[in-house]
Amino acid sequence: MNNPIVDLLNKRHASRAIDTKPLAEKVVAEMAEAVRLTPSCYNKQPWRFLFLTSKEGLEKGRQALTGPNLKWASTAPLLIVGYSRKEDDCVLNDGRAYHEFDLGMSAMNLMLSATHHDLVARPMAGFDPTKVRELFGLSPEEEPLVMIAVGNKASDDSHVPDSYKQIAQQPRSRKPVEEIIKRL
Repeated sequence: MNNPIVDLLNKRHASRAIDTKPLAEKVVAEMAEAVRLTPSCYNKQPWRFLFLTSKEGLEKGRQALTGPNLKWASTAPLLIVGYSRKEDDCVLNDGRAYHEFDLGMSAMNLMLSATHHDLVARPMAGFDPTKVRELFGLSPEEEPLVMIAVGNKASDDSHVPDSYKQIAQQPRSRKPVEEIIKRL
């Protein structure tokens, strides 16, 4: 296929083997720009991100990780918390939390930007949102929905739990197009 977007999506791999080497500021700034350029409902841009790169910020971020994520994600030189607020949602008044969809789109833009730079960008649900609010002074209305570990792929995966190493050795699988797309 001769499509640079599809090529980038095929290249993207969310490894858990992440090196501790700090990222270039230019690369981090480009990921932030990719977030900024994300489209949103009524252009509300409801997403907010904490880019944790300092020693203090990373330590706080690690405290919010849960389960096995604490072991492997602690090596990442960049932890990102993505959050949004319902009050920043577009006004549809139909019960949909569109701000969450918009946050998801901005997170994907961020991950594709990281992939462009040959980085790992692993999204995680395994963190404590209450702890994130507490550690970073977020209000109860600010919903942390994702954490993303970003860094160079490590050649040494000794920090990755064995159960995850087995998963990583399996071939990547996706459902066939016919199963997820209906043409009418």
